[in-house]
Amino acid sequence: MAGRAPLGISKEARLRRRAEYLTVQADGTKHHGRHVLAIARKRPSSDQIGRLGITVTKKVGNAVVRNRIKRLLREWLRMNGWVPTGWDMVLVAKDSAARQLHPTDFAPDLTRILRQLS
Repeated sequence: MAGRAPLGISKEARLRRRAEYLTVQADGTKHHGRHVLAIARKRPSSDQIGRLGITVTKKVGNAVVRNRIKRLLREWLRMNGWVPTGWDMVLVAKDSAARQLHPTDFAPDLTRILRQLS
């Protein structure tokens, strides 16, 4: 439809290639939470927008559950601040994430992780 604002996350704010995920996972530091493992890596040029990738494995649940977890994580980040400028971050959902029903259920983990990166 013409005239509508684009929904979702811009391409610049996402990790899009497997190589980008692997770089973050190989060189990044791990931050453990109750429901989420975050792997963060400082980018060489720190003036660029923070980028995010989300991984939810099949061990967590079926496609419906995995997609719901990804939506909840993205929604919490939209409401409470995105990945800090100059960082790449991969969020890996743990098995316990399947029982979370609201974006605020991830708040303690993500708040602590984002505070550590700032």
